[in-house]
Amino acid sequence: MAHLYDLFDQKENISFFSHYASQVGEILDIGAGTGRIAIPIAELGVAVTCVEPSPAMRREFQQNLTQCHHLQDRITLLAGDARSFDAGRLFPTAFLSGSFDHFLDDDERRASLINIGRHLMPHGILVFDIFLGLMKDTQLSPAGIVQNGEREHRRFIASRSLPGEMQETRLVFETYLHGRLIERVEDRGLVGVLDRERLHSLLKETGYVRKAEFGDYDFSEFHEGDRLLIMEAEWLGEGLDGILPEEGNG
Repeated sequence: MAHLYDLFDQKENISFFSHYASQVGEILDIGAGTGRIAIPIAELGVAVTCVEPSPAMRREFQQNLTQCHHLQDRITLLAGDARSFDAGRLFPTAFLSGSFDHFLDDDERRASLINIGRHLMPHGILVFDIFLGLMKDTQLSPAGIVQNGEREHRRFIASRSLPGEMQETRLVFETYLHGRLIERVEDRGLVGVLDRERLHSLLKETGYVRKAEFGDYDFSEFHEGDRLLIMEAEWLGEGLDGILPEEGNG
């Protein structure tokens, strides 16, 4: 579904992440997808190192870059996931947009947070978003229609709870040309279910201190009961071959 992903990703978060990027000369974007956030940030003159595990997403990213030759020197795209990538250098700021939910258990979350921290300068900043708690179990239902030239794209979503604090999301994309179905793509993915208190604990365990929490990409304050949590956290450890602070120092 990589070639259809951006058509339906309407989150108004590019300005939000650009705010952080504009304060530094370079950023690390983990789970960069098709470059929807990275490319506009590079347009600001910021160097962006991107990490993306999906070959299909990386192909779409590279295709998008062919239309932005002036940005080739500002964007580096690496294969890898949050737990194990190695960029070989440190960054002042890292983004993790739309990816934290896909860490399925605490072991994966810890490993990812520590590996990201290894790539941050002392007191570097990690900014990420996460949806808290369980979604309702739902049958496959319409979730958007996008007209793209002569083609109409339709999306359908279903979700169901699974044991082990996980949720399965089912996405179906249909493409119509002059009213005739020409493509149908189905994707099933897992997301981990996490509450705010546990997230706070994981950040402390892995060497971060919370700096700010937002309830939306307009920097509005997070309120208990909000589904979306956007976290700004400061790394207290040392980069790459350094050590984590002792537990409790944060």
